[in-house]
Amino acid sequence: MDYLFALQTIRESAPEFINLIFVIISEYFIVLSFIVPAVIYWNIDKSAGATIMMGYGLSYELNQTIKNFACVYRPWILDSRLHIDPHGVKSATGYSFPSGHTTTAASVYGGISIWQKKRTWVVVLMSFLVLMTAFARNWLGAHTLKDVLWAVLLVGIWLCIINFLKYWLLKNPARDTVLCFGGIAISVILLIVVSVKSYPVDYAADGSILVNPYDMLTDCYSGFGNLTGILLGWWLQRHFLNFSTQVSAKAKIFRTVTGALVCLLIYLTFGKIFAFTGAHISHLIKYFTIFFYILYLHPLFFTKVMEKGN
Repeated sequence: MDYLFALQTIRESAPEFINLIFVIISEYFIVLSFIVPAVIYWNIDKSAGATIMMGYGLSYELNQTIKNFACVYRPWILDSRLHIDPHGVKSATGYSFPSGHTTTAASVYGGISIWQKKRTWVVVLMSFLVLMTAFARNWLGAHTLKDVLWAVLLVGIWLCIINFLKYWLLKNPARDTVLCFGGIAISVILLIVVSVKSYPVDYAADGSILVNPYDMLTDCYSGFGNLTGILLGWWLQRHFLNFSTQVSAKAKIFRTVTGALVCLLIYLTFGKIFAFTGAHISHLIKYFTIFFYILYLHPLFFTKVMEKGN
C-alpha cells in the first residue's frame, strides 16, 4: 500500500491535466481498443485479427472468473486512507484483482505485438501502452500494484495458449469445430460455476453493499457473450463465408466505417432494448451480438454488398 500512498500524494499535487491523460489512456483507449483487431480482421489479416480477438475474449472471461473467485476488494476499501481519483470512480466497480482494464490492454496490445513481432517499433509502442495502462490504474488509485502485475502475467499465459492453439489448428484446420464448441462448452461451465458459488456480502458504514455479487455476475455474463460471439462468428466465417481482405482502399474504408457505426449502435442500444431480460441476459446479448457481428455478420454484409455491386 505504500506505493499507492506515494502515488496518491503526487497525484493530489499534480496538475489536473496529468490525471486526465491517465484517464484517457486507461479509459478511452481501452473502450476503443477492441475496434483495432476488428479493422485488422476485416481489412488486413483475418487470422491475426481473429487471434487478437480470441486473446481478448479468453482473457476477459478468465479475468472475470478469477475476480469472482478471489473477491478482493478495492484499495480504498482495504485501507480507508486511500481514495480513488474522481475521474476513475465510474469504471472502478466490483472486485479489484486482477485489473480488468490492464487485462484488456495487455490482451489487445499484446496480441498486436505478437502479430507484428518483427517490427520493433510496434512491439515497443504496444508494450509501452500496456505499461502505461497498468500504471494509470495505480495512479488513479483504482488498483494495487499486485492487481495490475498479475493481470499482465495472466494475460501473457492466455496469449501463449491462444497462439499454441493457432498453430495446432494450422496442422489440421478441421480442428476448428473442436476449438469453437469446446471453448463454448468450457465457457458455459465457468458461467455456471461462478453463478452457483457463494460470495462475501459486506456492508459500508451507510448500510450499502460494498460489492454486489449480482453486478459481478453481470460482468461474467458479458465475458461469456464476448467469447462465445467471437468463437461462433469465427467458426461460421471459416465454414460458410471465407471473405477476402484483398480489396480496394475504398472497400476497406467502407468496411471500417459501416462496421464501426453498427458496433457503436449495438453498444448504445442493445442494453436498453433488452433491459426487460435483466442485466445478466441483456449484457450477454449485447456483447455476443457485437462480436458475432464483427466476426461473421459484418463480413457477410459487406461481401454480399460487394458481390451485388459487381
